[in-house]
Amino acid sequence: MQEKNYEFKRKWFDYLGYEPHNGQLALHYPQKQDARFQVVVCGRRFGKTWASAMEATFVASQPNKRIWLVGMSYRKARLIFREVWQRMVIGHGEDVDKASEKDMYIRFKWGTTVEGMSADNPDSLVGEGCDLLVIDEVAKMNKKIWDMYLSPTVAGRKGRVIFITTPEGRNWIYDLFKLGANDPLWSSHTSPSWVNQYEFPEGLDDPAIIERKRNMSKELFGQEFGAEFSVFEGKVWDFHRDEDVGDFPYNPNLPTYCTIDFGYRMPAVMFCQTYWEDNVEHIRVFDSILHKQNIKTEDLIKMIKTKGYPVASYYGDPAGANVQGQSGAGDMEIFRRSGIKVISTRDRMSRNIVASVAYTRGFFESANGVRRIHVDKRCADVIEDFEEYRYPESEDGKPIKEEPVKDGYHDHGNDAFRYFIINRFPMKNTEMKRIQR
Repeated sequence: MQEKNYEFKRKWFDYLGYEPHNGQLALHYPQKQDARFQVVVCGRRFGKTWASAMEATFVASQPNKRIWLVGMSYRKARLIFREVWQRMVIGHGEDVDKASEKDMYIRFKWGTTVEGMSADNPDSLVGEGCDLLVIDEVAKMNKKIWDMYLSPTVAGRKGRVIFITTPEGRNWIYDLFKLGANDPLWSSHTSPSWVNQYEFPEGLDDPAIIERKRNMSKELFGQEFGAEFSVFEGKVWDFHRDEDVGDFPYNPNLPTYCTIDFGYRMPAVMFCQTYWEDNVEHIRVFDSILHKQNIKTEDLIKMIKTKGYPVASYYGDPAGANVQGQSGAGDMEIFRRSGIKVISTRDRMSRNIVASVAYTRGFFESANGVRRIHVDKRCADVIEDFEEYRYPESEDGKPIKEEPVKDGYHDHGNDAFRYFIINRFPMKNTEMKRIQR
């Protein structure tokens, strides 16, 4: 049935004179044919408006359908609506029952309606069910626009939704994008700008792409043109999945270390090993205990021991020596009573967050380009923490605070890793240089 539908769609596009490029083909003919929700993440000049409008015209050619084209504003919604208007209203008055370009409304004689809607007027998004909902530049919208206003419009009629956008970091659209991996109702794909051969005839080697690549940061170019969920200049570590993540499991022939950020609300533990390569000592992170909430110190000890690794040294936060109100003993003392001695350097420079963070950054990539941190691909929480560790964003040109953001979630794992670095590779007598970011 779907193949027949696709054949009709191909003929319809031929009738309109529309020849989609490879990236647009993935939108019109998704691999998961039964998916109701499509997350299409694409670069600038990909042709989002054109592709969305063409998909809307195909659905609009069928009887008794209701279609909403939603933009950030009425002006943005009008860009998509105008393409539908020009191809299905102008010169086709005999097909139209009622239409207003100003009000962005079309009703065809076969009972189908097309409307342009604005996300900046949420109250207008309450209505009857839709068969097709196109949400343009959805990454720029507040999540509640989808959750509270738009998602109910497709629930009753089991309508399709196209989320089409250029990414905005790893916000809520990133979470929806990941659903495409396992949820049968969700489909997702990315398409960089240069797959649009009409806009960039030479692809990645097109002069316009080369110019942007030369004059933009790697992260910003990756987002705006590569359709990547990039982490930006505010990130603390120069950590990249494609370079630093791979097969680095536990190796019984290497020394093993455990590093800990204490705290009942959300403690953090990482297991690391070191090895030498080209006269440089490298670090591999192969396991962790992260993002677990409300864990007593005694329970954390059990979790660590259950792992069964032959730990050569344990490292931790100097604050772990502080006495807890309830137990009358600090975390380190509780660990000591269980047979684990936690080492923690206490010199002034190591305890300075700004200095120790700057020092640790050099292990991710040194001034001469050596990368020493390697994370096993199964350590999803570690990868997430490394990627999401951020400096505060600047406001109105004010200087960025040098100390990373403590968001209460990603900072704990990064603190634990920093304790490993400053203890295993002491900062004492080390010449410190400011690392530019």
